[in-house]
Amino acid sequence: METEGLKIQFFKQEIERGIKDIFEAQRMIAQSGTYQRGASREIHQRKGGGLGQRTGNLLRALSNPSYTVTPSGGGVVAQTNVPLYIRFLDMKRKGNWQIYNRQIWGILYHDVRGRIRYEFQDFIEQHRKQLQAALQNEKGEKVSLF
Repeated sequence: METEGLKIQFFKQEIERGIKDIFEAQRMIAQSGTYQRGASREIHQRKGGGLGQRTGNLLRALSNPSYTVTPSGGGVVAQTNVPLYIRFLDMKRKGNWQIYNRQIWGILYHDVRGRIRYEFQDFIEQHRKQLQAALQNEKGEKVSLF
C-alpha cells in the first residue's frame, strides 16, 4: 500500500464517520427535537418535540441515509441525498430547527477537521509496518521511518 493511498484511506474513513454523525444528529432533531450545540456538543431538547410527520420522507431519508465517499484525484469526494426542503428548516420563519447548516458545518468543521488534523499521526503509527513495506518496495532498500 503506497503512502498516498494510506492518506486517502484515512480521509475517507474520517469523512464517512462524520457523515454518519451528521445524519444521526439530523435524525435526532427531526424525530425528537434533540440537538447538539457548540464546541462542547451539549445536548438540548427543543420545546414541542420534533418535526411533524407530514409525509415521513425526511425521517426515512435520515434513518436510511444514502451517501457515497470515493477517492478522487488526490482527495476524497462525498455525495449525499436528502430531501431538498431540509435546507429551509433552518430559516426563522420555518422554525429555525438548526438541522442543516449547524449540523453539517459543526460536525465537519469542528469534529472531522480536528480528527484529520490531530489523529493522522496516530493512524500512521498504527499502519507503520504497511508504510515501511511500501517504502521498501518503492526504493528496493530497507527504510526506517522514525
